[in-house]
Amino acid sequence: MDPAVVGELDARISGSFPQVRSLLVVRHGYLVYERYWHGLDASDGHNSFSVTKSFTSALVGIAMADQRLQSLNQTVGELLGAHLPPNADPRLRRVTVQQLLTMTAGLAGDDSSGAWIGMLQSRDWLRHILSQRLVSKPGTEFAYSSASAHLLSAMVTDATGQSTLDYARAKLFGPLGIATDHALVQPIRTWPPSPAQLQAYEQAPVAWATDPQGYQIGYSWLKLPARDLAKFGYLYLNGGRWDGRQVVPADYVRASTQPQSKPPPSDPADGYGYQWWTTSVASHRSFFAAGFAGQLIQVIPDLDLVVVLTSDIDRERSDAGNLVGETIVPAIVA
Repeated sequence: MDPAVVGELDARISGSFPQVRSLLVVRHGYLVYERYWHGLDASDGHNSFSVTKSFTSALVGIAMADQRLQSLNQTVGELLGAHLPPNADPRLRRVTVQQLLTMTAGLAGDDSSGAWIGMLQSRDWLRHILSQRLVSKPGTEFAYSSASAHLLSAMVTDATGQSTLDYARAKLFGPLGIATDHALVQPIRTWPPSPAQLQAYEQAPVAWATDPQGYQIGYSWLKLPARDLAKFGYLYLNGGRWDGRQVVPADYVRASTQPQSKPPPSDPADGYGYQWWTTSVASHRSFFAAGFAGQLIQVIPDLDLVVVLTSDIDRERSDAGNLVGETIVPAIVA
């Protein structure tokens, strides 16, 4: 990478993107750029928001390799039947794991009236999700649904007999050297959470909150240091392989990072895989995990590049992801 261009990142971020908390660039397996702002350092964790969905997806793939989940064609009825209320939409029973992964389950999107907030304010999130009428035929339309990702987390827990976090410790975090032994685990029982709960979360370097029934939140609230986010991106850059070990099945990673459904033009990418967005950057195929307020893991395979960006949610701008195409990719010279 051109050191002169990379060196300009500090000034550009300080001047134009004051919301950035951290920026890491991994090229050819080397951490070639790492900076933190607002008094933070490498030990601080970052709320990844919807980047969490990509971690949940990885655990689905791992559970399949473990034969805890048998197929992406398994249904909500098979895997979560015990949670279905008597008046559940019969079509929901036939929704598949793959449809949940690709956001084509037919559930209302997060932008629909009250769909997401209703779940957060309910006493039983799973039962609330499973009591909703579908708004489209499963497998036909894309709708960005955090509820879909939460169902995936519940499936992982019920299929493995472990919490999603415990399963991740054994099968994903452990192999990658991501330390979560002292992770803060607290249930979100009221919405919005209390100031004390938010303060405890803000102070924790590692955390993954649960719903009121103890299921890890599948769509958000995973908090990790930026280097750990970079490890996850590098794992997917290398087809799910880490230090000679196949952590996530290679064919699952391949399918996860290719377009499986078509988001509307208003969404941030032209395709969606298995809880990963797919797009191109300066004519290079790319896939990325994105979270509210500018959280980002972006992978560009043919450049052997991983970029991690975390941002301050209290600041309005969240377009720092443009740095990847405008500054970081042009800095690559060989």
